[in-house]
Amino acid sequence: MSDPQAAATDAARRARAGYERAARRYGRLHARVERFSTRLAGVRLVAFLVAAATAFAGWHDQITLYWIIAGAAAAVYGVAAWLHRKPYAYAPRLQAMATLCAQGAARIRGDWDALPDDGAARLDAARPELKELLVFGRGSLYQLINRCALPAGRARLAGLLVDGVAPADLPGRQAAARELAALPGLRRRVEAEGRLAAVDADALAQFLTWAEAPADPKRLQPLVYLAALLVPATVVQFILTVGFEVATLWQFTFLAQVALYGVTTRRISADYLPLLADRHRPFLALRRLFERLEARTFHAPALAPAQARFGGAADKPSGRMGRLEGIVDSLAVRHSALLYGALALVLLWEVFHGWRLERWRASAGPKVRADLEALADVEALAALGGFAADHPTYAWPTLHEDDGGVAIRATSAGYPLFPAERRVANTFTLAGGGRLVLITGSNMSGKSSFLRALGANTVLAHAGAPVCADAWTQRACRLSTSIQVTDDPGQGLSRFYAEVRRIRGVLEAVEAAEGDRAARPRLFMVDEMLSGTNSRERHLASRHIVDRLLAAQRSFGLVTTHDLDLVRVADDDGAAIELYHFSDRFDGEALHFDYTLKPGRATTTNALHVLRMEGIEVPG
Repeated sequence: MSDPQAAATDAARRARAGYERAARRYGRLHARVERFSTRLAGVRLVAFLVAAATAFAGWHDQITLYWIIAGAAAAVYGVAAWLHRKPYAYAPRLQAMATLCAQGAARIRGDWDALPDDGAARLDAARPELKELLVFGRGSLYQLINRCALPAGRARLAGLLVDGVAPADLPGRQAAARELAALPGLRRRVEAEGRLAAVDADALAQFLTWAEAPADPKRLQPLVYLAALLVPATVVQFILTVGFEVATLWQFTFLAQVALYGVTTRRISADYLPLLADRHRPFLALRRLFERLEARTFHAPALAPAQARFGGAADKPSGRMGRLEGIVDSLAVRHSALLYGALALVLLWEVFHGWRLERWRASAGPKVRADLEALADVEALAALGGFAADHPTYAWPTLHEDDGGVAIRATSAGYPLFPAERRVANTFTLAGGGRLVLITGSNMSGKSSFLRALGANTVLAHAGAPVCADAWTQRACRLSTSIQVTDDPGQGLSRFYAEVRRIRGVLEAVEAAEGDRAARPRLFMVDEMLSGTNSRERHLASRHIVDRLLAAQRSFGLVTTHDLDLVRVADDDGAAIELYHFSDRFDGEALHFDYTLKPGRATTTNALHVLRMEGIEVPG
């Protein structure tokens, strides 16, 4: 095992062990808090029963001692209820922390089934490289990195993996990810609060539509003033009539209240009833998530906009969400028909709190989307920071925009989706645009995995994440791939025809980038070019395809094959094509691969050996 591989393996082992210890610790704390909560619940029940029984006995028997006992039991109940608040709040958070730490260990082990979101729904037929390079799907880069709990955060992270960031913005994004990598406690708490919020994307979209709808608190203001006169008048008159037998007109003012309720309830309740639904309530819990971030001072420039939004203003997002939570909680009396009827008619509860809700929507509603966008950006950066913390041996890449500079310079680069103990690192350089690397090698020797390693690290580099390498410098680019293409029975395409269509897409993308100097050049990767046809036509077609790729002086890339006759293409183009290969060794019983990239052309084949290993003897 090489030194870089040993270091990466040791780092992965330590990270996995750290997650497992944390998961056990949070699990034990959760169990302890649950036991304490259960005992407090028992104390509350006993205290309530004692208070109720002794209060009844004291009233029935007129014995003072019973009233003293009832008062003491009521006091015990109050203290237990007050103490119960913390375990009630801590228990779900400890459980969430235990779960996310267990998932952190699963992520390092490569136990993909233990991770909730693989991003497969984000695959796009128009971007085949996302599937071929395992950017999304089971066992993908997205599943490896994603720690975002909120829909907007997951979308922002997916956007980084698909489109990347501008090279000029990359150092700032990397600095932000590094800063968050050093804050594991904050990252875990933010993730835990996001998971507890359990925000539904569709419900959140509906909430934002509601929050951003035009609001006019002034339309309710005359009704609020009228209610402010009627309610005290009715209450005072009722007390005078019942308590002091003074003749009043409380019945008339109360009937006026009933009429006001009847006129306003349909219009007001239409505004707030959707917020009381179970699927809309969770996002109110975002207040705690905002509070976590507002309490922290960040230094990275990329976090400055979020810092200004979370910590600079007097009216902070947590305050806005807290006010909304209070208003919605007040209106939640609607769930109790008896209580709602009493409050809505006697105190005109709906009028006052409906007006408060309308005022909130007018002042805070237009700010919510920007708050959530800032939160999504921090979540995505925290996911990259968590990925960096899990892999401390990974390097922070450098991207440049010089067409004359090196295309790729990778030192000890490996495939991040392989376990560290099985990963083989290779050093590779592609000098610049207008260059092509032809990689030969026998079946299963590592050609496709090497392409995926370069492609996956390219995606990571452009997203602002560290790469699985000791050092990485690259021309900013976009990817075009044709890797392990299969047939498509749904469209009636054979494997060969599907591959031809994919290669056509690669050629069109490369030539389009050549014609548009403002566009990024293409890093193209073609695996086992035209392996589904005969050798004569394959050679003719490959010759033409390679010529078209090399004619594009800005783009660069790699082509792999196990057909050694295709090496003649390199003989014709000379310096424009560099040859590398992977090799294997057959000891008479088994094949052995070192998966190490070597210069030059392959000198071994293994098809007959594989047949022989499976009991199919072919005369040599």
